[in-house]
Amino acid sequence: MGLVANEGDDEPEPVEKVKDVLHRPTDERLFKVVKAIKMGISVDEIYELSGIDPWFLYKIENIIRMEERLKKLSLEHPEAANIIREAKRLGFSDLQIARCLKTSEYRVREFRKRHNIIPVVKQIDTLAAEWPAQTNYLYLTYHGDEDDVSFDSGKRKVIVLGAGVFRIGSSVEFDWSGVNTVWALKKHGIEEAIMINYNPETVSTDYDISDKLYFEELTFERILDIYEKERPMGVIASVGGQIPNNLALKLARAGVKLLGTSAESIDLAEDRSKFSALLDRLGIPQPRWSKLTTIEDAERFAEEIGYPVLIRPSYVLSGYAMRVAQSREELREYLELAASVSPEHPVVISKFIKGAKEVEVDGVADGRDVLIGAIIEHVEQAGVHSGDAVMSIPPQTLNSNVIKTIEEYSTSIAKALQIKGPFNIQYLVKNGVVSVIECNLRASRSLPYVSKTRGVNLIDISTAIMLGKRLRDIGITKMPPPLHVGVKVPQFSFMRLSGADPVLGVEMLSTGEAACLGENFADALWKALESVEFTLPEAGGSVLITVGGREMKRRVIPIAKALRRMGFKIYATEHTAEALRRAGLNPVIVLHKVKESDKKPNILDYLLKRKIDLVINIPVTNTDGEYRDILEDEYTIRRLAVEFNIPVVTTLELASALVRVLKYRENSEVVIRSLNEYMDRLPFKYW
Repeated sequence: MGLVANEGDDEPEPVEKVKDVLHRPTDERLFKVVKAIKMGISVDEIYELSGIDPWFLYKIENIIRMEERLKKLSLEHPEAANIIREAKRLGFSDLQIARCLKTSEYRVREFRKRHNIIPVVKQIDTLAAEWPAQTNYLYLTYHGDEDDVSFDSGKRKVIVLGAGVFRIGSSVEFDWSGVNTVWALKKHGIEEAIMINYNPETVSTDYDISDKLYFEELTFERILDIYEKERPMGVIASVGGQIPNNLALKLARAGVKLLGTSAESIDLAEDRSKFSALLDRLGIPQPRWSKLTTIEDAERFAEEIGYPVLIRPSYVLSGYAMRVAQSREELREYLELAASVSPEHPVVISKFIKGAKEVEVDGVADGRDVLIGAIIEHVEQAGVHSGDAVMSIPPQTLNSNVIKTIEEYSTSIAKALQIKGPFNIQYLVKNGVVSVIECNLRASRSLPYVSKTRGVNLIDISTAIMLGKRLRDIGITKMPPPLHVGVKVPQFSFMRLSGADPVLGVEMLSTGEAACLGENFADALWKALESVEFTLPEAGGSVLITVGGREMKRRVIPIAKALRRMGFKIYATEHTAEALRRAGLNPVIVLHKVKESDKKPNILDYLLKRKIDLVINIPVTNTDGEYRDILEDEYTIRRLAVEFNIPVVTTLELASALVRVLKYRENSEVVIRSLNEYMDRLPFKYW
């Protein structure tokens, strides 16, 4: 999305609303500046409202004037080449120009090349023009006449597409994969490993990682520009997360040679509808699903299979716009959101299975053989995004039959998709039945965690496969059993996000993570929780338990009893306290609701005075009117706990795991070993 030439730019908007955003900035402010200029609001008034220097406002006005010229232009016009050259120097992409001309991006590109409107490669001057700079930091520009570097077509070269901006869902995990891919390319004889990435906060953009770094946007146009200049053996699009993965099919159709899994296979896995059809052909179970055609059809399907249902757009990362709809009203709202974030690809509706365990597999395949790096069990039930879940290697509660089924399904899917490189498959397990959620034909965010826990660098192996080697050539087709436990725990930033609710769902919320190795699950989880600054309550501390719904109250009783046996004081809201007392748990002290400030003792007072060391708050899922007051109370408790830096647990599964850690702490000391010490104990290591 750019300043101009976006779909929906010409939608009418009240002047008052535009002026309000200029005065009270939001993330849409820059676009409202454009809107204001187009509405005829003067630069002086925009400056008064926004405080943005007029120098910048006049530059934005220049861009708007160019958009107006382009909308009146035809490619047959004798001045078309000069106008498009000027537009490129102003930063217009081929796609933006195409939208203005009402033509295709490909046609604009072909026109550019025919009229020699081609960017040049320049080196970033790291010496402030004091001396000639010789750096591998490169960028493309239309403000130049010649390239600063030569392109030796005789060298063995490979381009690696990086992960781009850090945001929720895409962070250093993908950068680890990108950097390790570059190192592996050099290890396996590639003379020039070329990285394309634009994020200065990454290791992949350090000066000594790659032979060439293009500090450029990860777009179809820019990657193709670089590819046509460098003429590499191929491009690796499977280690940078969702952005390069989404571009794979388009790049392949433009003639780019992708190393590893084919673009067609990536599309077959990423397109929810196509992948679901593949699973049906393989006879592998999955939740009942339907491809969205109309909202009315979706409503009929949801009524047929029963709520709740899961709405899933295609080609998205971190569960973006994925939602669980509990009613027809929510279904309609979420379908519109999903269709807007992935308009070119289908939205799939599937049955949301309550009470299921989520499991995932990270692995590598060479088109024939499949190496399963690890089967990862989530502590929380399905419905919590994999990036927000606490994970364990090896699984702690899965029986051997379930594990064998997961291995067989993973092998069948990898072979059917002809995977040549890394992959990740997510499963549901309920009552011993395994079904598939989705498959990603790229390095996942959990791949570094799997590699370090198992002592096998799966990215190194993947890179060798992409260069033509087989797993049998490398000498590894099966992983030995692990001798320790690895637990990964998410890191959240709710404190920094005003009003954010720490309840987890299908869309990712965590901003980081930590993984620790231990002698057993409790040992590893203890260390991982400490690593993300989750403060474990001291023995004899106080725990506030508030649980919504009769079933949840029944299930929280064993957790409350275990905490009481360990000497913790138990506080609870009125109805939760009643359920605990009926189960024989005493004493339980009732704390009144936050909004009942005149009643004492009150939750607000106890949180404010730090008389509570841990909050276990399991929310109700019913959103009917009668539960709205309860939902509001629960949110207030969670939010206050966050603001007073008191640990909050919002799932029974994590609360149960936490009890295991507290029991372990009573009789054991945490075991501290270095990563190398754990690695050296493994019967097999590939690093």
